Amino acid sequence: MGLKKGDLIRFKRSGRYATVMRDEYTHRFMDPEDYDMVDAGLGHAAGVYGSAIDICFTDTLQIRKAYRVILNGFELVSAQES
Repeated sequence: MGLKKGDLIRFKRSGRYATVMRDEYTHRFMDPEDYDMVDAGLGHAAGVYGSAIDICFTDTLQIRKAYRVILNGFELVSAQES
């Protein structure tokens, strides 16, 4: 999708709007089971890599870091002019 800092997105389910605070980047997502693997010495096999963005909701100014882009429960409303 190639989201950029300043893009406005709308969540399809809730109708809430958010501003992208950082260009799309690669993040290692870890579940509780992955931390068990790390503790057992298998950290190299733990987690899954995917695209992420940092967002700020426009109604509450709540910031959410490393939001998974693959979940794609949102749509791009406008793109920042480059």
